[in-house]
Amino acid sequence: MQELFDLGIVHFQNVVPYYPRVRDRDDIGVLRDDVSGVIFLDTTKHMNISHYDEMQGYSYWDGQTRAKTLELYAEDDERRAKQFLTILRGRDVIDVGCGTGGFMDRIRTHTRSIAGVEPQAYVRKELHELGYTMHRTSSDAPKESADVATLFHVLEHILEPLKTLGEVRSILRPGGQIIIEVPHARDVLLKLNDFKAFALWSEHLVLHTKESLRTYLVAAEFSDIKIEGYQRYPLANHVGWLVQGKPDGQTRFKEFGPAADAYARMLLESDQTDTLIATARKK
Repeated sequence: MQELFDLGIVHFQNVVPYYPRVRDRDDIGVLRDDVSGVIFLDTTKHMNISHYDEMQGYSYWDGQTRAKTLELYAEDDERRAKQFLTILRGRDVIDVGCGTGGFMDRIRTHTRSIAGVEPQAYVRKELHELGYTMHRTSSDAPKESADVATLFHVLEHILEPLKTLGEVRSILRPGGQIIIEVPHARDVLLKLNDFKAFALWSEHLVLHTKESLRTYLVAAEFSDIKIEGYQRYPLANHVGWLVQGKPDGQTRFKEFGPAADAYARMLLESDQTDTLIATARKK
């Protein structure tokens, strides 16, 4: 991730080994800048656009069909549709890295138009057949054709995020908005080795902090930048990690009522949420 160095987000003298491998490969290690807190892979040679072009079906999302895959991600798709509806309503929207299109399904009746960007050919073809305007990459979308661009857990997968942000900026009309959601490098669970072994992945090239995400948006010439923490996984999930060292605690433990809300607030106030959400405007 040379861009991290070029933008001054990380510095060679601050980089230390963070974890010896990612969950799906033992030949890729993970590094961390001890000053900025940014976490990134020690190589990106395994990633390119053809990596996604060659995938078939819905195996990438652990689903056998579109319907089954949509069920797996329904909670996030529904939450995002509600969370950002005031920004999206009546606008021309493009969802970059739209995956199986669950988010687009939920907002299509509320927007003036909705288009998608998805490099996986099989999925892109199916979404096109469902009536969506689809593009392989953000550079393929028409210039100044959208009012809002969304990138949900996409930026961390991209080899040249600054270039991609520039392409997305060109899609937006003047004053258009971008919404970005990414995993957070300061996620409190990353203090647990069991969680590191589960969460660190060859597909996630970098885990951002608020500061690093802001640096990218400034470099891409966005303005009115707002970045906030957001907690996707509840206290019950964290109890599962602490007690049993494995995911899906929310399915094994009962909800904790007011304690869960207080815990989420604590994570937000201490900048230890699992997710960051950024909004910004094209100048």
